[in-house]
Amino acid sequence: MTDSTTPSAPVEQQKTPTETKTEVKAPAAKQGGRSGAALGAIAIALVIALGGGLYYHGHQQAASQQAIIQKLQSQIDALKTGQSQEEGRFATSLSQQSDLLKSAEQRMAEQSSLLKAQESHLQELQTKMTAIANSDTKIWRLSEADYLVKLAARKLWNEQDIPTAESLLKSADDSLAELRDPSLNEVRQAIIQDINDISAISQIDFDGIALKLNQLSDQIMNLPSASTDWDNTPMEKGSTEVSGELKDWRQNLEKSWHNFMSEFITIRTRNVPDNELTSPLLTPDQDTYLRENLRLKLLIAARAVSRHQGDIYKQSLESVSTWVRAYFDTEQPSTKAFLEQIDELSQQSISLDLPKELKSLELLDKVTQSRMRNMMLQAPTPAPSTTSNQEG
Repeated sequence: MTDSTTPSAPVEQQKTPTETKTEVKAPAAKQGGRSGAALGAIAIALVIALGGGLYYHGHQQAASQQAIIQKLQSQIDALKTGQSQEEGRFATSLSQQSDLLKSAEQRMAEQSSLLKAQESHLQELQTKMTAIANSDTKIWRLSEADYLVKLAARKLWNEQDIPTAESLLKSADDSLAELRDPSLNEVRQAIIQDINDISAISQIDFDGIALKLNQLSDQIMNLPSASTDWDNTPMEKGSTEVSGELKDWRQNLEKSWHNFMSEFITIRTRNVPDNELTSPLLTPDQDTYLRENLRLKLLIAARAVSRHQGDIYKQSLESVSTWVRAYFDTEQPSTKAFLEQIDELSQQSISLDLPKELKSLELLDKVTQSRMRNMMLQAPTPAPSTTSNQEG
């Protein structure tokens, strides 16, 4: 404490000149107080202006921030609305997908059940096929013989192919003979009877008949026509001289008329026997049409041969024979040979006396069906599948 108070005496001594200076300058201090008040007022005004500016700037910033906040809030609301809509659509889509999935699962279940049923049916068929495959070869031989007999019947009645039908029946009998089954003796006896009936049918060379008819149609154009058998010498005429007697005027007029007409019309005689009819004369066009009609009739007859149409065949040949005898020279060797072939062919029968039925056809079919039915009934039934047991 003593240390601090000791040096204070010189300080008081040094302040004495200063106080003197203040006292000397008292009027100048009054002028400085006025200027300080003005400066204080200016400072206050500046502070107020600065505060107002700061307030205005803060207010503008607050308004701008509020607008931004409102804009962001509206965007947030829009996003929330969009999100809710998306959630709704997603929920709808999810519901639809769920429904589709359920529908697909239902269809898959139906397909699975159908597949199981088909597998069961396939297993049953496989079991039957295994039973058939493991069975005796008699069924196969019997079915083969039945097929051969049916094929022989088709060849016989549809195609009139007698040799092929007979060969097929013999093959069927051989198939049954390999079985060595005494119970099939009745069927074999029926097959042998059918073979004998078919062998008894007279064989007709249909191709040879058709070839002869085609050859005769080519000879039509070379047959001599009966229209060319007249004598070129005119008919004998009486005296054409006119008499000088007046009383013969009628005869003279008739002779003059005949002399005048003889320059335009010539009458010739034909060499026709007294016991035959005179055939009519034909123009060249009519002669051509006649020959073409004859060719057509022969072609119709050839077609009737392949179809075994006996009535059409005979009618066509009869028409050809009648027309040739009426319009052609029957004294010529070519015409005679042509008519002889036509008469010979007209006597040829083209109808086949086929049996109305094959006795072995129905009998063998019954035996085959009966044995197949018995084999199916004896086949073991398939065991139920494990999947069906699990479902039950």
